[in-house]
Amino acid sequence: MKPMIRLISISALVLAAVIAAIYFALPSPQQSISFEEVGPGSSAPQAADSSSTLAAPVLVATAGSDRVTISWAPIVGAASYEIWARQGEDPWERLDDGASLTHNVTTFTHTGLTSGDTYKYTGRAAPVSGELSPWAAEVQATVSHVPSLTAAASAGSIELSWTSVASVDSYQIIMWTDGLTDWERIGDPITGTVTSYTHSGLTERNTYHYRVRAVVDGTEKNWSDSVSEIPVRPAAPATLTATAAVGQVQLTWTAVSDVDSYRLISWTDGQTAWKRIGGTISGTTTSYTHTGLVAGRTYYYRASAVKNGIEGAWTESVSDVPSAPPAPVLSATTGVGQVELSWTAVSGAGSHILIVWTDAQNAWIRIGDPLAGDTTSYTHSGLSAGQTYYYRVGAVVDGTEGAWSNSPSAVPGATFMPGLVASGSAGSVALSWSEVTDADSYQLIVWTPGQTEWERIGGTHSADTTSYTHSGLTAGNTYYYRVRAVIDGTEGPWSEEVDTVP
Repeated sequence: MKPMIRLISISALVLAAVIAAIYFALPSPQQSISFEEVGPGSSAPQAADSSSTLAAPVLVATAGSDRVTISWAPIVGAASYEIWARQGEDPWERLDDGASLTHNVTTFTHTGLTSGDTYKYTGRAAPVSGELSPWAAEVQATVSHVPSLTAAASAGSIELSWTSVASVDSYQIIMWTDGLTDWERIGDPITGTVTSYTHSGLTERNTYHYRVRAVVDGTEKNWSDSVSEIPVRPAAPATLTATAAVGQVQLTWTAVSDVDSYRLISWTDGQTAWKRIGGTISGTTTSYTHTGLVAGRTYYYRASAVKNGIEGAWTESVSDVPSAPPAPVLSATTGVGQVELSWTAVSGAGSHILIVWTDAQNAWIRIGDPLAGDTTSYTHSGLSAGQTYYYRVGAVVDGTEGAWSNSPSAVPGATFMPGLVASGSAGSVALSWSEVTDADSYQLIVWTPGQTEWERIGGTHSADTTSYTHSGLTAGNTYYYRVRAVIDGTEGPWSEEVDTVP
């Protein structure tokens, strides 16, 4: 009998050891579990005793690329929950902060994990007061090598980002959209240190689908779930304002963030369609001046932003009416064979237009071109004495012609008439005349019976010449003479005629 008793005793000891091993594998509801000190949270708390009225949670662990999500069904009577984890044989560590897992929360995500590693989880429920529930049955999950992919759309592009995978060599991205027969690789090569990629140059309103996978030690892992996005148009500038000035309209608009450029269009009466102005306007520019406009005409404008070649929505149209440059005040001063003109300056004038009208012309004619913007006077010379001349002047600012000035008139005076004396001698006539102040030159003409008209003689006589001998004449013939002065290019009136017989 003694051997049998010894065998039973040994078997009982072995069974007791097995039960004890199972009993202490999880934090016990009957006692506190302590571990070797490894830092905050390394020891499990005092467990509830078997008198707890709460059921233990049933945990489900779902692995992702760098995380594990723990979920459970609500426990009746629970006010909060605890979630604990460990890796391998490391000590259990509490994951929650003691306040966030309230009675209506039934998930917890354990983040920042290493792909390929396995994590174990348990937890328990706590009432408002009283004993904690028993520990939940342990569950475990291995962190996936599949990245978690997200997509964010912007104007003409989609920004892809994914969670990193441990020990990865590289990543591969594939894309599909309407019109493709199969998924298409994009972004190659993407190194293992990169976790984002921007797919640009996309068509607005098309839906684009994406997947990513990791390549670890030369092995291509599983593709992620697909994500999709639709590129959007850039927003229209929030405001567009138009401010008119002389011959121009100043346009300003609010900036649209992260755009490449802006476009402006204009329309006015006489156009059949909106017209682009300003070319390509930098994305950092928020103003433009439209110049060379017709005063009094209404101009309409719209603006849009451009990103990655995608033109955004247009603003509502705004309009304004450019004004004309003010009219100068013109004055005219008569001179001998000329009129001195002067006018008031116009701010911003680039040039001036001067016109004249006479009864003989019966039309306004431009004179003096070109007249610079800083010019405020002009001498109109070579005019006929006694004739009335009318004048107007206008300023041109940024290509816009302003209103005409008043129309002063002037009658050029005659040059002083020289007094002429003729004295005949054998075969010639000696001519002399009185000097005319400011004369540039003199002209002589002669007529004798048998001629059909007066004839110039002696060419141009200089200003300091007041005499001339007309020789080679026929004795007994009567010769008639006249002289006149030329001042500033204006020919004065002829003198009274004189005659003599050689």
